[in-house]
Amino acid sequence: MNPNYLLLILIPIALLFVIGPMLVMRAQRRGAPGAQAGLQQAPGETREEFVRRNAGRAGVVADGATLVDLYDRIRVLEERLARAEEKSG
Repeated sequence: MNPNYLLLILIPIALLFVIGPMLVMRAQRRGAPGAQAGLQQAPGETREEFVRRNAGRAGVVADGATLVDLYDRIRVLEERLARAEEKSG
């Protein structure tokens, strides 16, 4: 293989590895419209609401389904406790 062909292949690859991350960093710095807002807990939003909103996102909420299940179980137990307190009190 001719060394010129090797340069023709390696130069674009090197440029891709140098310029690509620079473009990504520039886009992050500018603050793409949906990049930050969806991953932050909104003011007045509870942790449970945040987990439920992001349960389907991969890598955002660890074991999101498990956390949502736990929140559901806690809600059911709180309702049962409230009913038991009403009956006894």
